[in-house]
Amino acid sequence: MNPIDRRRLASCAVPGTKLSKHAALRSQQRSMSPDIIDAVIDFGKERHACGGCFSYSFTDRTWRRFVDAMGPAARRLERARSAYVIVADNGLVVTAAWRH
Repeated sequence: MNPIDRRRLASCAVPGTKLSKHAALRSQQRSMSPDIIDAVIDFGKERHACGGCFSYSFTDRTWRRFVDAMGPAARRLERARSAYVIVADNGLVVTAAWRH
């Protein structure tokens, strides 16, 4: 289980990913679906970011693990491979974007 999953379970009253207002606005502007945000958090590599936040993104290894878990459904989320998500230490998504 990814470390954020434990934080998410402890910090969220309802299942799913909680987004800050900024993250909700940016993900809409950047056409990033909640499925992509969840996939990056659940399967991506966690790295420390500034301010006590964590950054999640796919590496080759984590992408293969994601494809193995999702099977043919992973094809529709191929674009997720270039996504990254910044999550606060309380489990709240701060922002989400695409790497260029």
